[in-house]
Amino acid sequence: MRIANDFLHDMATGTWFACVLVAMSLRPHLRGADAAAVQHALTDALGTIATLAIVALVVLAVSGGLRLAYWRANTPSGDFVAKRKMLVIKHVAFALLYGVGTWWLLSIAR
Repeated sequence: MRIANDFLHDMATGTWFACVLVAMSLRPHLRGADAAAVQHALTDALGTIATLAIVALVVLAVSGGLRLAYWRANTPSGDFVAKRKMLVIKHVAFALLYGVGTWWLLSIAR
């Protein structure tokens, strides 16, 4: 179960990042699109990508919560303080990255 959860966590991270990369590559085409059909197709694609990114964030949060639970249960008490500080720093940085990236993605998907 732990391996499956770790796999989902890592896949959700990659899926979210891929959504942002695809949106970045589609965005320039959206502004330059002359035909209404092309613009509509790109807008629909960005909406789908944004939805997939949100689903990936939900999977990421749930699987991350499960990872935290078994991490706490299996980390020796002597290692807990040192590892916890770095874990908090890492997740604050990722929360900022995911927050800004998701805000940007949703802003161009509208």
